Amino acid sequence: MKEFILSGLVFLSAFYYSNAQNGYEPIHGPTGYDYVIKGELALKITNAIDFKNENKNKEEGTYTIKSPVFLAFNLNDLKFFKAQPKEFVGYVEDQYIPSVGWFATGSLMDIGSGYGEAENWMWVDEHVKWWENGKLTEIKAHGEINPDIKVGFSIPDYSEKYKAGLGNLQFRIAMKISGNADTQRNVTVEYDSRKQQESGTVLMDEASLKELEKADPSAVEGLKEGLKLMQEGTGSHPSDLFVNVGCGLFYGLDLVNAEMSANLIGVGNSKKEVFEAQFEQKYFKDLPRINAMKLINFLLKPTDTYETPIVGSFSSNSENGSEKVTYNGTLKLFGSQMKKYD
Repeated sequence: MKEFILSGLVFLSAFYYSNAQNGYEPIHGPTGYDYVIKGELALKITNAIDFKNENKNKEEGTYTIKSPVFLAFNLNDLKFFKAQPKEFVGYVEDQYIPSVGWFATGSLMDIGSGYGEAENWMWVDEHVKWWENGKLTEIKAHGEINPDIKVGFSIPDYSEKYKAGLGNLQFRIAMKISGNADTQRNVTVEYDSRKQQESGTVLMDEASLKELEKADPSAVEGLKEGLKLMQEGTGSHPSDLFVNVGCGLFYGLDLVNAEMSANLIGVGNSKKEVFEAQFEQKYFKDLPRINAMKLINFLLKPTDTYETPIVGSFSSNSENGSEKVTYNGTLKLFGSQMKKYD
């Protein structure tokens, strides 16, 4: 018996020594290994929402954004993941949580507003429309806003996919892009239907000013000053940029309807969990994907700049409402701007 215990201790000592030599501890999320790396997210986003209610509420928007971002990760987790991928089954799937209204995040890495510097600015060029009781409001504006950006990196169906090799793994990218309406600067409104309706005066928009400037440059400066005074007098100077784009607005209701149709209300948790995982994967199947190991290897040895396309979409349509979002852009991370996160 003593020999068995002794051999076991020798095995464990060798196991932990080997892991120490490889530079990781075989546990999830140990303290002292948290890092943040600065990057940039540049995207063109379109979204359309139909609430399918009595008030006929709808929203449409086209946004071009460029913002600093901060990606947080645990360095030990990345090394542990690469060495023992099986240990991360149930840890990296990060499904959508209906009660929260967003995805579980942070298993291997995530982008969040709380990781960054005190003052950041996201540049936004937006064209927004919404309808309430059939009445259209339309705004075209650009400027800078304090960003509130969340990006989740998940690997759905990981328990099966990792068996095909780590090089084939893809992160599913879920994004929520918004800003603090109380903190913005350098905002120019090209068109605001609300203020024109209130004042009864149609003010010249930026496109018309540019055409006039080509024809008579000397007349434009005085006209711009006059328009500025009219905007201030009628209250049409903007107070908000309206960027606020997520996905999965109707997911919770759609999931309940799907479970009712499958007669899963009141059945055991295990059966429901399998159904919900499969439903969630299909529901968000077209979100952007990126190669997981290329990003992980960069974070393990950050040099130069990491850059990857962010291209994808989301679409849902049911009696609860419809939602469509498209994404086209890039994510960059700067190898020289990584630091420990306390």
